[in-house]
Amino acid sequence: MKILLVGRFYEEGLATLIKHELELLGHQVIGFDPGPKLHAFGSRAAYYVHRVKSIAHGAIGTVALALGHSGQIGALRRTIEASPGLELTLVCHDFLTPAEAAEVKRLTRAPLVLWYPDHIAAFQRHMFLNGPYDFLFFKDPYIGDILRRNVAAPVYYLPECFSPTALPVPEDGEPIDKRYQADIATAGSMYAYRIAFFRNLAGYDVKLWGLPPPLWMNLGPVAPMVLSRFVAGQEKAKAFRGAKIVVNNTHPAEIWGTNVRTFEACGAGAFQMVDWRPGLSQLFEPDRELVTFGSLRDLKEKIEYYLPRPDERRAIAAAGRVRALRDHTYEERLKLLLDTVAGVRTGYPEPRVALAKGEGIAIG
Repeated sequence: MKILLVGRFYEEGLATLIKHELELLGHQVIGFDPGPKLHAFGSRAAYYVHRVKSIAHGAIGTVALALGHSGQIGALRRTIEASPGLELTLVCHDFLTPAEAAEVKRLTRAPLVLWYPDHIAAFQRHMFLNGPYDFLFFKDPYIGDILRRNVAAPVYYLPECFSPTALPVPEDGEPIDKRYQADIATAGSMYAYRIAFFRNLAGYDVKLWGLPPPLWMNLGPVAPMVLSRFVAGQEKAKAFRGAKIVVNNTHPAEIWGTNVRTFEACGAGAFQMVDWRPGLSQLFEPDRELVTFGSLRDLKEKIEYYLPRPDERRAIAAAGRVRALRDHTYEERLKLLLDTVAGVRTGYPEPRVALAKGEGIAIG
């Protein structure tokens, strides 16, 4: 299949991973990047250059939208006209205005598909609801539920996943590099909720990997944990496996689903503790493939239990990796997406979450 892929092509970017996996599956992929060129986040300076570029590009785009113009339609037309015979357009975020999406549909006459990789708090303009999309895939079943019930959108559940080729795991028995050793670690953005969460773990040996936090942020007791170092690929796998426990605190806007780190940590063969969410037990078996926590008190009790029990941690980590490799790779997700577009399947099976007024959430 010949596919137009619209997304940001940077290290660990969704479009980068999708393009690689689609090509491994034998598809021809034509990439279209709607933003400024990005480079590897190898230093604090590179990160801030990226931020300045992104802010400037976003400001220009906002002004253009306010005036009713699109700076991308010409570039999209040239890309499509140079690649006749496109059979599908896959958009990796809310990158297209309604006019751009309509022009892509007109020129390709192919299904227009969105795979939205973020939580509901990142919706911002949510232009996709005003565009002619044929399929909308979301990682949180809550999003699908509310859009299906309230706006009759063509929505499907497609959880996040991981790439075994982009996250190569060190050989079993390979000694852990001291640079990555810690009682607790995670990797991700340093936003205020995460800092507030990890303040409560100040008594432990913690490593927080990821891009530098904003300069305005008061890190307090979390400052010694923050490494301001972006990790990807084998280095991320080493960071996860070097920790006794990967503590995965998900964003509060992850309502019924979970984040990409859930799949990456298990895929890397790390022992993980993750915020409980209603849809999590459909993806992994709690206490056998990973461990969930429902509160800080619950988390601390489980940290104290598992830290001195390496054999139990190793057994859970090994089972989590087997499950991730079997069920939660990009290959599996993309096959499911393409089968859904073809009418063979209908997205990932959704968890049964019953909401009864005054009675909270009951999981069926």
